[in-house]
Amino acid sequence: MDCKEITYKLYEYIDRELGPDEVVEVEKHLHHCPECFELVRFESGVIKLVRRDCCKDQAPDALLRKIVSILRS
Repeated sequence: MDCKEITYKLYEYIDRELGPDEVVEVEKHLHHCPECFELVRFESGVIKLVRRDCCKDQAPDALLRKIVSILRS
């Protein structure tokens, strides 16, 4: 696996959506590539920050219904 493939599979790796064989390949690459390791570390941190700070509030029900209605049409 090379840097381009890591970039392509980055979010699947972070979200634990890859199969076991792909995880092994990604982790082998990360072990030997400090640039990709740092990219994964940084993106993981951003995702954790967003999940922690942006998931507290919910849109009002009326807004949610309006959005769903717009998406359906």
